[in-house]
Amino acid sequence: MSKLKLLSQDDLATISDDFGEILESEVSKCISMKELEDLDLDIVLNYENEQLDVDVDVGVLFDELSEITQDQVMNAIDAAYLKFDSYIDENFRV
Repeated sequence: MSKLKLLSQDDLATISDDFGEILESEVSKCISMKELEDLDLDIVLNYENEQLDVDVDVGVLFDELSEITQDQVMNAIDAAYLKFDSYIDENFRV
């Protein structure tokens, strides 16, 4: 795997925004948005010593009639991280 390029603040903002979009997309594939009352994404990027760590906290408030499980949410997050890895490889590696 190639090295991560030196990231600027603008790069980090773009990465955070794009990861949010990836997460929302993956969640909407696995979970009907009609069953959600609220979806809150908290993305924290830590970039030190040319290492990028990304942590996400997904807050989900389900409709009272929803049958969505926590496993479905976790599967969507896992799928988003896989897409995110590819996104980083394509856009921010040298």
